[in-house]
Amino acid sequence: MDQQSIFFTCIVAIVAISLIAITIQFLAKKSNIKMEQDDKISISYAVWFGSLFISFMLLLKVALQLVEDSIEIIIYSKTIDSTFWAVMQKISIFIGFSFIATFLAYFIIDKIIKFFVGDRKPYIEMEKNNVAYFIIKGLVLIFLIISLIPVFEHFLRWFVPVVETPFYH
Repeated sequence: MDQQSIFFTCIVAIVAISLIAITIQFLAKKSNIKMEQDDKISISYAVWFGSLFISFMLLLKVALQLVEDSIEIIIYSKTIDSTFWAVMQKISIFIGFSFIATFLAYFIIDKIIKFFVGDRKPYIEMEKNNVAYFIIKGLVLIFLIISLIPVFEHFLRWFVPVVETPFYH
């Protein structure tokens, strides 16, 4: 492990965590989900936010491992001219697919829950403080993400730079 790859990986993790927090807040605002009830954070909101955050963190763990591997390969490669742009490209691909996979799974789970439970509006359930609804929805989301991690990792490995090894006769 190189110190540069660890440093860049830590920076990427901090930026990705802050971006997911902002994105979840934007999704809550778009869905008209209110975070506070009686000047306290709603338990339903905490469960909803936590399930999305944990799902993203599970995918981010895989992406950060591949980011670190890619950075090390790119830094020591003799064939890549622009190291910085190559590193930024790999980082944006891995983190971008983590975001896409998280929210794609979220919307898939939303449709599945609507099929089984009925058409419930999240903001109404949040106002009623229906914690059980959000626990079920969150657990299904987390289990879906856990079951899809090997597929996600295999997909991301397509974008890892290739190590060129010379063969001599």
